[in-house]
Amino acid sequence: MTVFLDDIERWDDESYGTYAVTEAEILEFAEQYDPQWFHTDPERAADSMYGDLIASGWHTASMSMRLFVDGFLSETASVGAKGLDRLRWPAPVVPGDELTIHSSIHGVDEGDDTDEYGTVRWGVETTAGDKTVLALEALVLVSTS
Repeated sequence: MTVFLDDIERWDDESYGTYAVTEAEILEFAEQYDPQWFHTDPERAADSMYGDLIASGWHTASMSMRLFVDGFLSETASVGAKGLDRLRWPAPVVPGDELTIHSSIHGVDEGDDTDEYGTVRWGVETTAGDKTVLALEALVLVSTS
């Protein structure tokens, strides 16, 4: 069943999925998109303030997006997004972490009577165990019918 704007509150305060992070994936993403040494050099990263190789924040955002789509967006009448607010990476993601996503509705702008969609201000938090590794607000466009 597709969830339209009027029913979007059903996704308030929900959690979904697990995503197992591997060293190989961290290296592959970083080598292509964010080739900083703490993402690409496991030996040097082990001696850093992180104590391990860490995923790029952009990789963390990408893995979180996958969980968000699988858990929520694939069942909504989403027609895209306007952007993100308050993107933060409070703690690094390391090989072996298992990510889970948590969402909450922070607001809904239903537009006016002529709009075919409204904007949902969706709070997204990704955790790995007890640590929060990503927090943001997504401005998601959702169809009214």
